[in-house]
Amino acid sequence: MADAEKALGNDQFKVGNFETAITHFSKAIELGATHVLYSNRSACFCGLKKYDEAHADANKCIEMMPTWGKGYGRKGAALHGLGQFDSAVEAYDKGLEVEPGLAMLVKGLDDAKREMSRSADGGLGGLGNVFGQPDVLQKIASNPKTAPFLSDPSFMMKLQQLQQNPESIGKHLEDQRIMSVMGMLMGINIQTPDSFSKDADVPKQAPEPEPEPMLTPEEEESRTKKANADAHKLEGNTAYKAKKFDEAIEHYNKAIEELPTEMGYYNNLAAVKFEQKNYEECIETCKKAIEVGRSVRADYKIVAKSFARIGNAYTAMGKTDEAIRAYEDSLMEDRTNDVETKIKKVRAAQKRAEVDAYVNPEKAEEVRLEGNELFKAGKYVAAIEKYCDAMKRNPKAHVPYSNRAACYQKLMEWQLALKDAEKCLEMEPTFVKGWTRKAGIHFFLKEYHKALDAYNEVLKHEPDNEEAKKGLELVISKINESSQSGEVDKERQARAMADPEIQGILGDPQMRSILNEMQTDPKKAQSAMSDPEISAKLQKLIAAGVLQVR
Repeated sequence: MADAEKALGNDQFKVGNFETAITHFSKAIELGATHVLYSNRSACFCGLKKYDEAHADANKCIEMMPTWGKGYGRKGAALHGLGQFDSAVEAYDKGLEVEPGLAMLVKGLDDAKREMSRSADGGLGGLGNVFGQPDVLQKIASNPKTAPFLSDPSFMMKLQQLQQNPESIGKHLEDQRIMSVMGMLMGINIQTPDSFSKDADVPKQAPEPEPEPMLTPEEEESRTKKANADAHKLEGNTAYKAKKFDEAIEHYNKAIEELPTEMGYYNNLAAVKFEQKNYEECIETCKKAIEVGRSVRADYKIVAKSFARIGNAYTAMGKTDEAIRAYEDSLMEDRTNDVETKIKKVRAAQKRAEVDAYVNPEKAEEVRLEGNELFKAGKYVAAIEKYCDAMKRNPKAHVPYSNRAACYQKLMEWQLALKDAEKCLEMEPTFVKGWTRKAGIHFFLKEYHKALDAYNEVLKHEPDNEEAKKGLELVISKINESSQSGEVDKERQARAMADPEIQGILGDPQMRSILNEMQTDPKKAQSAMSDPEISAKLQKLIAAGVLQVR
């Protein structure tokens, strides 16, 4: 099929129908790309003066067959057409290193060097310098014949290119507007671009398609098998897209029978197995693909895809360790964002599974009780380890946080103790022991207003709780003692000022007004205390040590 398209392309090429030839060569490339096809299509693009496309195809030709001199000849011709004569010389020189004496390279090198010389000596590049005049835009605008050109973006783009690189003039000689402007700037009447050297137009003669290489019987047989195998592959792809998986498998197997050394067919077959959820066979097929690929030094990107599909199959089977190894092997061959994302997801899922597998509420309680025994023995650090383990074994349990808070209290780690007490209450707001623990911590930190709140919360749940009653009396006594002494505890005051609740009270305009009035008129204090809401805020400030009442 590819050979038929190539032959049609050659026929059209010979009669100068380059557009049609390109269509046939492109179809042939899709069916089975070769360096000769890219060379022929590059020649077509040169014939149409589409030098960028010609350059791209020439590079692809060289990539596929770096020891083929004509590929460098195509590249040199494309660069010549682009006006990049120095790069064209490099391409021709490289080609002559590969195939010394090749006629097309020798001639192309001479032409490119001649154009380089012309540019250096004031040839076409020198003519392009007229566009570098400082008042060129004014001159164009003032001339009735050239002024309309300034409204065309394509003309302005070409003008900018010429101003930046006068040597690019050879690329624009076919634009009559450029010729007209050049004549106007030079003070002469230029009718056509034929007034200038045609040496800059590449190529002089129509390019010719590459002749078919002479094939040995073995090579001819190999080509036939490749064509037959690719035909089965195309049929398989069509069936695969239609979800006719059994039919697709049949065609892919026939492709493998025709050409068992082509790794891609195995990958296609593995894809069908995966869609059928036949993961074990998918993995085995991928492994066979890798084995075949290694033997023929297949592209590492194709090998990477096989490893990635193995990883996908193991992931679908829930075998995370095997999936991670397969993805890692894939990344060793070719690092892609898709596989990196997949391996991160699998690792995260694996970690979640490990955490879930460790959960055991009964074992968590056993470990917590062991922690209690260590606490009683004064082994607080060891007890903390037990409580931490209990938390992992039962993430929903709140009591271990209260127990660990008690350990931190003994170790004088007050902030850690407070954090655990608050976590315990976040998980279970009615846990009285957590509130008394929290109150005790605040009391030690002299955060008496918070200690009051915590003890009052205990009494809300258990009105007869003796520990809370005694604690409340002790806190009130400390508040009164501090207020009557007249001494300012700066550390306590600073801690209170950092409390968002205290900041909110002090930031209230009404409260600021009341506090200012209380300093000048004590009677205002009595009046303020009669308002329950204001009284509660004032009591909070007194308890925090921010406000003193004598």
